[in-house]
Amino acid sequence: MIAASLMLWLKHIYAWLVYRIGDIHTTSRCPWVSWQVPHHLVDYDEILAALPLIRYGDIGLHRDRGYLSNAFIPGFMKHAWIHVWDGVDRPQIVEAISDGVIKRSAIAPMYSDYAIILSPHGITDAERGGACLKAERVVGTGYDPFFEFDIEEELQFYTGGDRDGAARDVEERNRNAYRYTFSCTEVVGYAWWHKREELRITRKKRLGKQVILADDFLNPSWHIKWASQSVTVDAARSLGLHEQGLAMLEDYLGR
Repeated sequence: MIAASLMLWLKHIYAWLVYRIGDIHTTSRCPWVSWQVPHHLVDYDEILAALPLIRYGDIGLHRDRGYLSNAFIPGFMKHAWIHVWDGVDRPQIVEAISDGVIKRSAIAPMYSDYAIILSPHGITDAERGGACLKAERVVGTGYDPFFEFDIEEELQFYTGGDRDGAARDVEERNRNAYRYTFSCTEVVGYAWWHKREELRITRKKRLGKQVILADDFLNPSWHIKWASQSVTVDAARSLGLHEQGLAMLEDYLGR
């Protein structure tokens, strides 16, 4: 009993640290850390020019400078989201942040320091729609600070695959929903899981966990539709992008 209580307490402390570290970034002045949102390299004019290029089902990746959480996430890009509504009038995305899985303006995550929009190769409009539907279905769920990536179980739960033909009791559903929380790349992987083989969406062991990193989406099953001016080959290389991603970026910039 004592051991179980201790483990629960440690999990709460761990989750608290994950949430707090994600809000802290480094500065060049004492005390060398801050919660203030810094100025970003990608400005609003650049974002507004990119919005007409984006379609529902496309995904976005970004990196913000200086945040302490960057040190705990391998690779160049640190965050991912999926666009569920395109056009310049009401562009919207679904993403997982520390507050949970939310739906909001596409401008919010694109206002960052390095940003890339990816579009899947060989995907139909119906398949795009399916990815968006799944993403919107999990809006309102919590954030997963433990990075479990239990996508198969989540799919079964949210599509009703574990029902026996009768309507599930509402109280039971609400109670079970707490078991299924999402990190940012997990939302994107979950949304596109029906095309995981074609899009090369796989979990890999990183830091003792089977996870999907934002950089993992930079593979030949996707193409770069847009990248912010701050995303150069030199910057991406120095910040840890893998060779396959660098080749994609070189191809995009060489057009």
